Amino acid sequence: MAFIDTTLQDYLTMKKHTFIILLFTLLFSVKSHSSTYFINDTIPTPKAITNIKKVFTKKNKDSIRVAKTEKRDTIKQILKKSVAPNYWKLTNKPGLLLTQTSFFNWTKGGNNTVAGILSFKGDYNYKKGQFFWRNGVLFRYGLSKENGTEYSKKTDDILDLKSSIGYKKDIESKWYYSGEFNLTTQFGKGYKGNNRSTVISNFFAPARMRLGVGAVYTDDDDSFKVHLSPLTNQVTFVLDQELANKGAFGVTPAVKDEAGEIIKKGENIYSEFGTLIRIEYKTPLMKNIDFALKSSFYSDYLNKFGNVDSDVEININMKVNQFINSRISSHLLYDDDAKILQSDGTQIGPKLQLKQILGVGVTYIF
Repeated sequence: MAFIDTTLQDYLTMKKHTFIILLFTLLFSVKSHSSTYFINDTIPTPKAITNIKKVFTKKNKDSIRVAKTEKRDTIKQILKKSVAPNYWKLTNKPGLLLTQTSFFNWTKGGNNTVAGILSFKGDYNYKKGQFFWRNGVLFRYGLSKENGTEYSKKTDDILDLKSSIGYKKDIESKWYYSGEFNLTTQFGKGYKGNNRSTVISNFFAPARMRLGVGAVYTDDDDSFKVHLSPLTNQVTFVLDQELANKGAFGVTPAVKDEAGEIIKKGENIYSEFGTLIRIEYKTPLMKNIDFALKSSFYSDYLNKFGNVDSDVEININMKVNQFINSRISSHLLYDDDAKILQSDGTQIGPKLQLKQILGVGVTYIF
């Protein structure tokens, strides 16, 4: 019995140990499967969404990179333009000069007068190193109307085009080899007297063209210039045939028979070849008051050498503010070929010619 009890006790102990081992094994297996289940149960990110994220992330980075590059290039261009030399100097100056005189119970007498001059002056100059190219255009047209008169009178009328080039070998020199072109004429008819019965000038009657070569001296700020042109061709055009037939402004007049009928029309062109000296000077006299002198002197080699055609113009400009200014102008002219035409058609002269202008006007510079 004792042996049986011992054997039974050992068997139960072995079963107990076997049960514990099986229970431990079962628990370990469940834990492993549980962990595997939860890992596999995580929802994965689709591959397409991952690729889209990569594309957008790359685009944003590239956009930022491109924007920074473009910004740097723009800044470089702005800086490059700001330090780039500007060889052109352009000036446009339109203006309107007005004068008005009125009387009321004025015992000394007088006529009410209104006058105005419309003008434009443009300078377009290029200068680089030892080379310059200067261009200019000027036109003025003025009318005056007196109370009691039928017609208005012309007070100013000029169209002036000019262009000159120059080159110097030494950069420190102030003398340039130069060539110059200049054309001067007027816009409308000019009359002798108040009744407009006698025409004394017209468009391209006269017109004066000068083409010459020589040398020019100019200081650093172009305030003083001397132009010497020993080889200058001066051509005078008189395209109004009536004036040409009368021999106005130096052209050959018409040939007439004994009855006064025209056999051969007058010439329309008169050409000269001579020397030209031109002097220009401008300086401020005081604050807001500028002085300017323009003068030219021409003498023909072939015909009456020593007779000098002179043209001197003095302008004093007084600036009130940015737009309002006042101008005093004197123009002195002597032309050996310009004969003074009388109201009866006869010519005398030549004589000294003088024109003066005083007025207040509006000017805008851009």
